Amino acid sequence: MGGSPRRPEARVDAPLVVVEEVFAARGAGIVVYPRITVHAAPDGAFAVRLRFPDGTERAAMATLDVAHIRGPNGAFAMVRLHGVALDGVPAGTEIWRADAR
Repeated sequence: MGGSPRRPEARVDAPLVVVEEVFAARGAGIVVYPRITVHAAPDGAFAVRLRFPDGTERAAMATLDVAHIRGPNGAFAMVRLHGVALDGVPAGTEIWRADAR
């Protein structure tokens, strides 16, 4: 998991993250990889759209697990999805902020 973090602030019309891996972590929900960078994390949960590789979509809720480590472009964060099964988010799924569309 040592890949480069993604920069969601770079383009408004870009997904928050494109899923490469999904795993269970301590706490509620599932965590997706790769990590992203954020300048300001939203307070609490926020709405997202999952766009699956086959083109179908569904709504979900997400939170950001923000690390105390900062890179040159902001803090590192992992997207945590709530109410979604571990096997329900295949690699290639795009996660979009619901308010970005």
